[in-house]
Formats: sequence, C-alpha cells, structure tokens
Amino acid sequence: MPSALSAQEQEWITLQNQYDSYEKLACAIKLVCISVVAFMLLLHASSLLVAAIIAVFWLQEAVWKTFQGRIEARLLILEATFSSDGSFPQQDVSPMQFNLQWAATRPGILGLVAEYGKSALRPTVALHYVLLLLVVMAAYLQLFTASI
Repeated sequence: MPSALSAQEQEWITLQNQYDSYEKLACAIKLVCISVVAFMLLLHASSLLVAAIIAVFWLQEAVWKTFQGRIEARLLILEATFSSDGSFPQQDVSPMQFNLQWAATRPGILGLVAEYGKSALRPTVALHYVLLLLVVMAAYLQLFTASI
C-alpha cells in the first residue's frame, strides 16, 4: 500500500499545479490581447489607443508572472529539501508557509514595482507585446502611406 504524502510533498503538488495554471492563464492574456488589438485595427482605432491597450495587457501579464514567480520561489525551496532520489527531506522546511515566507521578504512599493518591471522585461513576456507593437506600427504606416 502506498505511503501517505508528506506535508511538503502535498504542498509541492498543490503549488506546482497552481504554477502551471498561471502559465495557461498568461497565454490567455496574450490571446485576448491579440483579439482586442486585431479588432481595434479593423475599426481603425488610433495608434496611440491601441498601443495603450497593449501596454495595459503587458502590465497585467507582468503582474501575473510576478505572482507566478512567488510560487516558483517556494517550489524551489521545497525541491531543495529533497534528496537526489526525491524521497527523503534533506533539511527541515516547515510546510504550508507560502504566505508567511512571502510576507517576511515582501519588498516595499518601489520593490514591488521593480518586480513587475523585471517580469515585464522577461523575454517570454516582452517579446509578444513588442511584436504586437511592431504590427500596429506597420499597420498604421501602411494605412498612412496608402492615404497619401
């Protein structure tokens, strides 16, 4: 009969599932952004408005990825507690301390803003929005040159 999971193992499974769901929802943010931008381009909305909408989605994903990063930090602590075969803790880590751990290391307002900025500049986040901004610029450039 299989043994019961330790509290650390249960926490790891829960956090890993949550981490993966954050990744799926980050993809959804990107897909919604593409849809909104395409719709706005079809309506010939102003380029400044479209760029602002892209920036809002970019910021939203950066905040989302920052929360995901907090989960990742706890996952790494939990993973470090297991030996190479993954069955026995090497050190004692109190389980179910995600929020207390984050609260103990929570930065001030400027630190939080810096975290969001770092998340926004991660290639997996930034590339999508930079390319969308280039598409918008190209679309408006084409529209502008066609009207001359």
